[in-house]
Amino acid sequence: MGKRSASTYAPDSTIEGVSPQDIQDNCVENRHIADDEIDGAKLGTLENNDAPLIAITKEVTTGSADVKIYDADAPFKFEIVDVIVQPRGASTNGTIKLTDGTNDITDAIVCAVDKTIGRASTIDNDYSEIAADGTLQIVCAGDVVASTVGLVTVLVIKKD
Repeated sequence: MGKRSASTYAPDSTIEGVSPQDIQDNCVENRHIADDEIDGAKLGTLENNDAPLIAITKEVTTGSADVKIYDADAPFKFEIVDVIVQPRGASTNGTIKLTDGTNDITDAIVCAVDKTIGRASTIDNDYSEIAADGTLQIVCAGDVVASTVGLVTVLVIKKD
């Protein structure tokens, strides 16, 4: 099922405020979020103190010195509060770190042993805030960089 488009009808905050046309269009107003409709644009409309903790995931299937999560297109300003790496293969001396394209955000997180979990032990608060339309990238390292693969989960909170 694709994402639905909001109708021009603006219902009130109760379900009785939904019109027959909204039902026919398979959509409701923004205050009513349906399955698969939570995305960067939707989260960007939330107030800073109302926003939930957001998990951004990126599957690294071939280790590389530059795996972009956002390439000057972050959907909103956010602060990185945690990074979790789940290695999906063996990589001698494999590590993964996050950068803002220029500066290191995290330390090198071990990504060497399949089926384990690694976490950032440091997050540099000088660089952990990513601006709207900013860059966030993964940098892999190891004896064979292409073997440094895994699932990277970045936990963030929306700012501003």
